[in-house]
Parts: sequence; structure tokens; C-alpha cells
Amino acid sequence: MYPKTHHLCILGLTLLLAACGSHTLATPDTQSTIDAAVAGTATAQVSIQATIDAAVLATATAQATIAIPTPPATPSAEYITLTEEELAALIDQAVADAAAATEASSTATTQATADNVVTQEEVVVIEVQVTSAEEAIAYAEELLAAYYGLYGELATETLYLLQEIEDDLALMAESTAALAAALVDINNTLEQGVAMAEETINQLEATAQEVAGKAEEVQRAKATWQTALQEELAQRATQALSIPPNAVAEDRISALQSAFDYLDTVQAALTDEKISPDELTQIAQLGANASASLDQHGGPQLQQFSGNINQITEQLARGQVTHAREGLGALQSGLGNRPSLPSRPSRP
Repeated sequence: MYPKTHHLCILGLTLLLAACGSHTLATPDTQSTIDAAVAGTATAQVSIQATIDAAVLATATAQATIAIPTPPATPSAEYITLTEEELAALIDQAVADAAAATEASSTATTQATADNVVTQEEVVVIEVQVTSAEEAIAYAEELLAAYYGLYGELATETLYLLQEIEDDLALMAESTAALAAALVDINNTLEQGVAMAEETINQLEATAQEVAGKAEEVQRAKATWQTALQEELAQRATQALSIPPNAVAEDRISALQSAFDYLDTVQAALTDEKISPDELTQIAQLGANASASLDQHGGPQLQQFSGNINQITEQLARGQVTHAREGLGALQSGLGNRPSLPSRPSRP
């Protein structure tokens, strides 16, 4: 848009050329014409500026109405220090944030296309939303990968539900990427000053609706997984603690050795920071043996550790590795010195 002074210069030059052609000075009527032209130019300038101000205000209002979510920060604690429940809760929140960010990008798109016209300002707003959605989806996928690595072997009953969430996130990412690609094409069209075709706007709306649909699906999937996981955690703990002992010690020394066998097995299983189903079964059996042995032959000093062993087994079944490690340290300290194995008689 040209400034007002530019319009005045053009108008003044036009009048000057007319005056030179007639070899006469401006008459009072001509001066009135000049004054009217100047006044009209000023009025037009004010009107145009008002239109600009209204457009800027509308864009600002749209940005304020469509809340741009802040991408979730990476948790300060290492994934390895989180319990299965804590990591699952983190996944639940991350998936919810990803769905919300994706739905926000869909909402921004449908609002922009409501009048069948998409401006560059609206494209910028949508692009910001799409970027937030892409970052939120990537973060949720990162947490899923961490869960697979730590608890994938143990969560056999609910793993298929987690895989459904992963599939939904992948589809949501594809839809969001399609929306981002469409915005690039639209932005190029607008920069070239070409009017957008109705078909292009309709396709953009369809993509936005698809994005919203995927966000709803992943919300349902995560809710189903969370409920099933809580049931599986309780079931795992019940099964681990219900295993009966199959080898009870005959004396105090053997009972103490049984407890150390349990301790050694758990420590060996945790070297890779996770528990497999086979390891949990072995730990539960040794725990049942050690607990029964201490109850029967441990005496007042060692019987108290029977409950500690059961608690550690339950914590491992529930994916509470960090808590189990703490319990192991207390158990090892409480048991004292490892008993010496009886020496074999020498051969003649």
C-alpha cells in the first residue's frame, strides 16, 4: 500500500501538467477540486488503515481463541527409575496432550476454512498448531518405546492394547503430516497471489476432520489400556505371591541360606534393569521357599524378613523395580553375614 504522501504527489503532478497545458493558473474552482481530492485521499487512507487494523485484530483474536499448547518437557527422572505405573501415567498424560494438540490443529483449520477463504495469517496459526501436535506425538512415541524396553516382556496381558495406542499415534502422525503438507501448498499458492480453489479448501477441511478422528481414537485406546493395566498389575502380584513353597529348609542355617539364594537371584535378574516372566516365576518360587523357611526356622530375629521377601516379590510383579532395589538393600543388611557352607569330609 502506498503512503498518503505518494497519492498527493501523483495528484499534484497531474494538476500541474493540466495547468501547464492551458497556460493558466488554478482558479478558485480548481483549488476547490484539489482540496476535495486531498480530503478524499485522506478519507480513503483512514478507511484502508481501519481495514488493516480490523484484520490484525481478527488474527490476534483467532490466535487467542485457539490455545497453542506448550510441547511437554522431557521428564527430569530417567525412565529407568520410574515404576511401571509411573511410566504408564506419564504415557497417559503424553497421549492426552498429543490428542489435544492434534485436535487444536484440526479446530484451527476448520475455523480458518469456515468462510471458504484461507489467509496467510490463518495458515501461520495452523502451522504453529501442527508443529505442536507433531512434537507431542513424537514425545508420546518416545515414552511408548521406553515402556516396551522396560516392561514389554512382563506386560503380556495388556501389550496388545499398548500396540493399538502406538498404531493410533502413527496414524495421527500421518494425518498431521498430510495437513502440514497441504498448508505448504496453500501457502505457496497465496504467495503467488493465486486465489484458492474451492476444491482445495474442501480437501483441507476433510484432512482436518480426519486428524480430529484419529485423536478421538487414541483417547479411547489409552483409557482402555490404563484400566486393563491396573487389573494386570494386581493379577501379577496375586499370582506371584500365591505360589506355594516346594523346598522348606530343615534348620536355621539352611533357612538363612535360602534367603540369600533369593537375594542372589533377584540381584542377577535386575542386572538388565527389567524382569522377564520366567525370572519372575523363579523369583516367586524362591521367595516362597525362603519366606516359609524363615517363618519355620528363622527365630524372632529372622522371621521378620519373611514379610520383606514377599514385599520385594510383589514389587517386582508390579514393575516397581526401584522400590524392590531399596528393599533388597535393607534385606541384605538385615540378614547379616552369609552362612558358610558345611565343609565336606576329607577322603582317606
